Amino acid sequence: QSLSGTGSCRLMAEFQQRFMPGCKVYITVPTWSNHHNIWRDAGCEQDTFRYYKESTRGLDLEGMLEDMQNAPDGSMFLLHACAHNPTGVDPTADEWRQISKVMKAKSHFAMFDMAYQGFASGDCERDAQAIRIFVEDGHKVGCAQSFAKNMGLYGQRIGAVSIMCDSKEEATNVESQLKVIARAMYSNPPLHGAALVATI
Repeated sequence: QSLSGTGSCRLMAEFQQRFMPGCKVYITVPTWSNHHNIWRDAGCEQDTFRYYKESTRGLDLEGMLEDMQNAPDGSMFLLHACAHNPTGVDPTADEWRQISKVMKAKSHFAMFDMAYQGFASGDCERDAQAIRIFVEDGHKVGCAQSFAKNMGLYGQRIGAVSIMCDSKEEATNVESQLKVIARAMYSNPPLHGAALVATI
């Protein structure tokens, strides 16, 4: 559990800075402006990749895949799971599969920011398709999730950061280090909103 989507991203950025040395994070053009602030304040090196094509008001898939091909192997790509902020443009399921294939070949790490699950299609399950495609393709992904908007709990700051691991032992180690990072930032997350989310 973390402090909504922003806190989830911040925990992941700090985790990257500590445990993924030399790994650069690539962020969509354009993106939610706070993404740059979060990774900058964690001391992570940033770059951008093409996403939105103004001439078509749609996805620049060709530019996106080219930038992923040209990035150093093992880079982190910050992807919007659905309802891309600020464009609202999302890849189709087939386009996500193409993106996943290129990222897998380059050993890139997919970090999903999921702030608007349920808002893109009206279906929370459908809005998670990008993550499911990557997992089916064998990726170990990360996800920063917010329950602020889709559950009407904005003031409760409820979110979750998740990192897929190869083993139970690795998961225990990762969780332990995330807790160490959170402890210095905010100690403990809110309880009331989390109980509401758990009930829903």
